[in-house]
Amino acid sequence: MTSGRSGELSKRTLENLRYLLDPRSVAVIGASRSPIKWGSIILKHVVEGGFKGEIYPVNPNEQTLMGFKAYPKVPEETDLALIVTPAKTVPSLLRECAERGVKSAVIISAGFGETGKEGEEREKELVRIAEEGGLPFVGPNCMGVFSATSSLSALMASVKPLKGNISFLSQSGNLGTQLLDRGTYYQLGFDVFVSTGNEAFLRCEDLIEVLRERKSTKVILAYIEGVKDGRKFFEVARRTSPTKPIVVLKVGKTRAGSRAAKSHTGSLSGSGQVYTGVFRQAGVVEVESTEDLLKVAMALEQPLPQNNQVIILTRGGGWGVTAADACREDLVEVPPPPPHILEEMNSFMPPYWSRGNPIDTVAELDPSLEFKILKTIEKWEAGGLIVLGGLDAYATRFLDGELRKVYVREVQMPLIKRLIALNRRGKTVFAVALKPLDKSRPVKLLRKHHIPVYFSPEDAGRAYSKLMEYKRMRERLKRTGEA
Repeated sequence: MTSGRSGELSKRTLENLRYLLDPRSVAVIGASRSPIKWGSIILKHVVEGGFKGEIYPVNPNEQTLMGFKAYPKVPEETDLALIVTPAKTVPSLLRECAERGVKSAVIISAGFGETGKEGEEREKELVRIAEEGGLPFVGPNCMGVFSATSSLSALMASVKPLKGNISFLSQSGNLGTQLLDRGTYYQLGFDVFVSTGNEAFLRCEDLIEVLRERKSTKVILAYIEGVKDGRKFFEVARRTSPTKPIVVLKVGKTRAGSRAAKSHTGSLSGSGQVYTGVFRQAGVVEVESTEDLLKVAMALEQPLPQNNQVIILTRGGGWGVTAADACREDLVEVPPPPPHILEEMNSFMPPYWSRGNPIDTVAELDPSLEFKILKTIEKWEAGGLIVLGGLDAYATRFLDGELRKVYVREVQMPLIKRLIALNRRGKTVFAVALKPLDKSRPVKLLRKHHIPVYFSPEDAGRAYSKLMEYKRMRERLKRTGEA
């Protein structure tokens, strides 16, 4: 695979790299008064995002922009420069940044390696400037960066991600920012987002190394069209995955997809089978869809199960069967209740219950039943629990307004607190809400405590399987001493 960079990052570059995600000052080069220009839009997003450091709009033709003093040149010692100007002007501006002591940059402008020979030469010039000046940059042809710790929203798209502990690296800016926004659907919070673009200088694997040491990041997601240094990616991923899960969506596996990737970010996509093999060896969890990036990220916020057994608790038989079917048999066991659990359950369950796993409450309306089940489940050594329904707005749809409030306060919230306590004592807990887009109090409380909430039993079963897949790969790496 080809490389735009001559080799490893220099010591000076690595020192400056920390300013990319936690800058104390940001300059927008190409800031504009026109509301339809990207320089104006990105400056607006930085301001509205609540960035607390210094903000420097750079435009030689303006005195002030959005209430900030405008500068003819990037101020010296700026921590992060955002370059939003035509492609032909970018090399000279990047050189100016290096000469004035700017520590890091994001080149949002397009018109480089993704456009052909002339653009490739222009991109190579950017790399030479960065290497000579020890100036790490993201891009070109990207949509910016987000950092929760710095309240930095230096993005082209008007999205407001929730803050959390998931970090996301994406070679597609549009797809990446749309998934940031989509994260609010699952109440999933982000720590860092980097639209890596053409990866002319800083690549996905460089940023994974940064995130491995970042305490506020717990899970790393990546959308990949191609990798320029496969060996480096493999080594970095293998060092990272034993302590932090990496979830990847690799696209461009077909001929048509490969051609699209080349014209999109200039990536060499390569064989899908080769990538899948590399991911497995490095302990990387591979998913097949954009939505699964988010669903599996939610799963990996959980502690890993102590074993491969899972209990499924359902209010209806069909949902339980569906969830059980979605659990991969080679990774997850859905065992029958052991004798001591069965004996205790028989003492309070209705005589017609299934006496199996999934545990079907057969639409019983007695709210005390689920409390008794959860108390008994605590004594079951199965590592995980998937709860289907009963914890969301759908469960109270048949109640009038006042009774609904009472049920939520006296039944649902105590049930959820019991699940949270069970989770803290070491059992991995997943929940399924029957009402899509449910943002009821009980669901919000589950998500606040990082318990994943899915909207179908299939999603819960598949995500639980991915959690177990990661656990197995991590154990292999530690056992063989590869980590």
